[in-house]
Amino acid sequence: MKLLKYVMLSAIALSCFSCSDDDDSTLRNDLIKKTVAPAIAGEKIEFAYAMGAQMGQLGQAEARASISGAEGTGFELNSWFTARNKLVVNGVTYQAGDDVPVQTVKDASTNGATSTATMMDKVDEHYMNPAVAFGTSQASLIAATVRYAYVVPAEAKGKNISFTFSSTSSTGAKASYSTPSYPVSKMDMKRLIELGNEGACYFSIEDMKAYTKEEVTTQSLASKIDFIYIYQAKLNGYDYKHSFVSPGTDPKYIAIAGIVPAEATNKTPMEKRANVRDAQLKGEAPNVYIDDVDFQSLDLGAAVDYALTFSKDDGAFMKTANGKYAAYVYVNKIDDSGKMTISIKRYPL
Repeated sequence: MKLLKYVMLSAIALSCFSCSDDDDSTLRNDLIKKTVAPAIAGEKIEFAYAMGAQMGQLGQAEARASISGAEGTGFELNSWFTARNKLVVNGVTYQAGDDVPVQTVKDASTNGATSTATMMDKVDEHYMNPAVAFGTSQASLIAATVRYAYVVPAEAKGKNISFTFSSTSSTGAKASYSTPSYPVSKMDMKRLIELGNEGACYFSIEDMKAYTKEEVTTQSLASKIDFIYIYQAKLNGYDYKHSFVSPGTDPKYIAIAGIVPAEATNKTPMEKRANVRDAQLKGEAPNVYIDDVDFQSLDLGAAVDYALTFSKDDGAFMKTANGKYAAYVYVNKIDDSGKMTISIKRYPL
């Protein structure tokens, strides 16, 4: 069927290695796992599920996860198509090549491990057949690609998850698609943490949080502080700039006298890296990722307990002095007024 071709073709060409049972059905389905990053608690795994009815029209789509997702799991109401020419949709102007939303899901809900999408009866015909000008006619919804997002729950850490997608048509035809199992990382991640020179500069890997000196003192956090962020242009005539030092490092590497809180003595091994630009921490391409295996094989036996002169996009691998965690700290932004923004991946050892 010609209209079916337009919505299904890209999904079929790019589908992941999964198992479909639609061979004997008048309802076809296919699937793309869009997310390539490691599955981390609190992050999304996104799928595009394509359906096409050869008889009747689409009725319902369902996604069932082997472990119930966290809040935010479910189907989107909109499907998307690529504009071939300039379009104005609901008052928004889209240029050729832009992704344009069109509502194909009447309502969506998630109950436990199962998410359901009830499909619209009719949509703009341009969505299924780009040869028809947008806004000129409505047509029965016989094909659509819907987006499903699974928010990884904390209880899935270190486990495997899998999904079964299914659909039904108005004639009662059914189709389903089962994914392989995907591993969920043991890592935790936190992005865009603000550090300030002589302010919130005392960082705990365990807490993934920066504290002020007053907080360290009043909350008795000295034993939790793994590194201190310091900004000074020079130290003894050498460039110092944005640097991390362990509380217990040799004082000659500490550019601000008296900055180390009393009883803070951790010596945190750290190794500066200038070429590890994790896309999840950076928030953009390239699609390079730090995963569990990177921490499992991490050897900091020859590392020192300080790292100096960080620039934007630099980072450092670290291990806490008590051996509880390994981490990668990425520098998102620096400001020579004495500010830094970091993101972190933390792995339990």
